[in-house]
Amino acid sequence: MNAQEGGASRKRANIETIDEHVTGAIVVSSFIARDLETFVASARESRVTLIENPEAQNAPFIALKETRLRGLDFKLFDPRGLYPGADRMSFVFLECPDYPFLDGSLVEVATREDCAASGTDALRGADLYLCAPSVRLCHYLEDWTDCLFSWIKFFFFDEFWWHRQEDLQGFDDYRHVFEDLQTERGAEQAEEAAFDAVLATFDQHAEHWTSEVEGWVTAEQG
Repeated sequence: MNAQEGGASRKRANIETIDEHVTGAIVVSSFIARDLETFVASARESRVTLIENPEAQNAPFIALKETRLRGLDFKLFDPRGLYPGADRMSFVFLECPDYPFLDGSLVEVATREDCAASGTDALRGADLYLCAPSVRLCHYLEDWTDCLFSWIKFFFFDEFWWHRQEDLQGFDDYRHVFEDLQTERGAEQAEEAAFDAVLATFDQHAEHWTSEVEGWVTAEQG
């Protein structure tokens, strides 16, 4: 289960700002890590409480009693409305200094309501479930997402990682563009100019797909 599967029917704000110390029965997916084997080995060495995962024997859940969460979770505009609940992006960071292998991990947050709705036995009774962020696009904003993620990785968070058709899809191409911008304008102006381009490209895609959807509706009504 990811958080979006449980959260499809839960009413949520378009933008959620998260900055809170959370306590209770907190379950963390091992799949938040890029290197699963190393992550699980670190978990076992740390003596953190592990919960066996019947659906993935080599990827146990991690049980925490408290942690801190900081970041944003927002709904990505999609006029098609094909994937309610699976159209969100999460940039929420797990702060857990007692367990360095977890500290700084990027997660998606599922509430107790989401856990109950998932039907997953291991999550029954969980207050929070922290899993790997995901978003379902299906031919919409896919290349744009590579551009956004590349901008984040290049200018802010070198350890940022994603997978679409391959690891770090498109990053090598965008990196060269960003490096040229830095050479021409300096780091600060390059960052701003690149983000302006990211926003402008999003606007173009959104306008195009809005027109497409309006055309589909008109055709069906005609």
